[in-house]
Amino acid sequence: MTDVNNFLLTENITVGQTKQWIKNKNEQSKENLIKLINHRFYNRYVKHLKKIDSGFLKMAISCLMIETMESFVQGKKNTKGKGVGLKMFKDFFKRESKLFPNFDSIAVDFYSNIRCGILHQAETTNAWRILRKDSLLDKKNKTVNATKFVLALNKSLGNYIKDLERNDFNSRIWKNAIVKLEDICENCKVSY
Repeated sequence: MTDVNNFLLTENITVGQTKQWIKNKNEQSKENLIKLINHRFYNRYVKHLKKIDSGFLKMAISCLMIETMESFVQGKKNTKGKGVGLKMFKDFFKRESKLFPNFDSIAVDFYSNIRCGILHQAETTNAWRILRKDSLLDKKNKTVNATKFVLALNKSLGNYIKDLERNDFNSRIWKNAIVKLEDICENCKVSY
């Protein structure tokens, strides 16, 4: 049986190293954990978003990234449960209102017709469309510009990373990030 502490979270970071950094809570640990978080987001989402031409695929990946990033921000182990996913999107758009103006007013529509439509039915619903031109959001015509959406999402991730850098382990942002990181480590275990 494989020792979970040797399980790789990235090409060269193990669960054991991550647990040790969480335990140590010093400046080097903070730097290493920030690199780990940034690496996960970059390699799972951002680098792929840069290569994709399809607005539809950009939005699918963006929705996954929003839910994951909001899990880190709020310290949620997962987004299971009735209404939890919707709350994540509402909270994200409210918190990021400068980068996503007017999205807080359509958060329910966005979640139901874009996020759930794409991830569960492989299409947007209720006449919403994903474009790669025009304004970020056109509520009247029910369109979202995927290219501009991705740019705003990347800025949001950058702001989150900067917030981690500015704060210490006693801050709410770090306490929440650690909850998520500990759960990621826990998810590496095999259960029967």
